[in-house]
This record gives sequence, C-alpha cells and structure tokens, in this order.
Amino acid sequence: VYKARRAGVPLVFVDPAYSSRECAQCEHVDRLNRVSQATFACRSCGVVAHADRNASHVLARRGENVWTAGRESRVPATP
Repeated sequence: VYKARRAGVPLVFVDPAYSSRECAQCEHVDRLNRVSQATFACRSCGVVAHADRNASHVLARRGENVWTAGRESRVPATP
C-alpha cells in the first residue's frame, strides 16, 4: 500500500482484483454477480446496477479503507 501526494491531490493505490464481481452494498463476491459487460446483479442482496458504477463504488470504499488505515496511529498507548 502506497500513498502519494502530487499537486495537492491525495493518491491511494488499491488492489482492483475482483472489484467487478464484488457488490458495493453487501461486499458479496461471486463471478455470477457480473451478468453481462454492462450489468451487475448481486446474487446475495439483489442489488442491480451498472457494472462499472458498482465497481467504482467498490474501489472507492477500498481506497477509503486504505486511507483511513494509513491515518490510524501505530504507536502503542502508554499507560
């Protein structure tokens, strides 16, 4: 995981693996979720969305998680 800052815009790298098969709502991953090139339909929660839009929400959440993890302190609390 790498974070960089260029021209004031934060940049976070995330692993894109299976983002087209993962539901942005319930995080269920299944190859059958991707009905077609353009259609995503979650077999777990029933969400239907444009496949690219769903994947972009998955990647945004992953990026937010990486960004938040990088901001959390790794220093143990002193008693």
